[in-house]
Amino acid sequence: MSDPVSHRPSRIRVDLDALSHNLQAIRAQVRVPVMGIVKANAYGHGLVQVARHLEAEGVDQLGVAFVEEGIALRKAGISKPILVLGGIFGPQVAQFIVHDLEITVSSLDKLRQVEAAAESLGRKAIIHLKIDTGMERIGVHSYSCGPFIEAAAASDWCVLKGIYSHLACADDPASSMTLQQLARFEEACAHFERIGAPMPLRHLANSGGVLHFPQTWLDMVRPGIVLYGVLPDPASEPTINLRPALSLVSQVVYFKVVLAGNTVSYGATWTAPATPAWSPSRSAMATASRAHCPHAGRY
Repeated sequence: MSDPVSHRPSRIRVDLDALSHNLQAIRAQVRVPVMGIVKANAYGHGLVQVARHLEAEGVDQLGVAFVEEGIALRKAGISKPILVLGGIFGPQVAQFIVHDLEITVSSLDKLRQVEAAAESLGRKAIIHLKIDTGMERIGVHSYSCGPFIEAAAASDWCVLKGIYSHLACADDPASSMTLQQLARFEEACAHFERIGAPMPLRHLANSGGVLHFPQTWLDMVRPGIVLYGVLPDPASEPTINLRPALSLVSQVVYFKVVLAGNTVSYGATWTAPATPAWSPSRSAMATASRAHCPHAGRY
């Protein structure tokens, strides 16, 4: 006999066809490689399941926040390149290299840590340089990144695959900061030409950049929440035809008729309106009550 506890009436459905549609729509818009971001359990959609599906759909690369997420994907058999976007902790560096994870290097000191770990393993590390163009999180400031770039380009134990920054205000198409960040990033990247080093893969556009700022698409884009069919901000414009990949479904387990004027649930923030002139059926009343009461799903 099945366990009744495992059969809750509420559940989440993830539509993988919608995920495929969104990836294809993004590709058609940007026409450059796509790094599908699957951090935070793929935004709640399921880390391994989503990564497997994106890999089957031919996504160019995957991005996670932490080394643990990357290791989980490798253990699940994911073979696509995986960039860990978050900061690194020295003792973890060897795990990046052992599991073939690409490393975000955000300072000269971090570069030296990665080089030391790679040399001790006798295996080169694949790195992306993080440039801070205004977000003020991890990364070397764009105005002082020259020595950092030179050291990375000359490294014997690091393969410099990419250079990137993160946009702070791209969710808002009216923001002027995005183009300021782009200019700072381009100036940082120009340093490769000044020192005669090959240009690595440049990536800048997050979800907001994908939607609103084609100037930021460069060599690759990093869609996050838009990949799952959700706009990143109320100010964002739906410039791509997206389909929500997640839905919450449930079954009604209880209903009651609430008299006009009575309040419902915590804070008494909802008041039942006047009783309609018509006499609905019990099922219609349940549907109407749930549709109009914001507390209908709470216990």
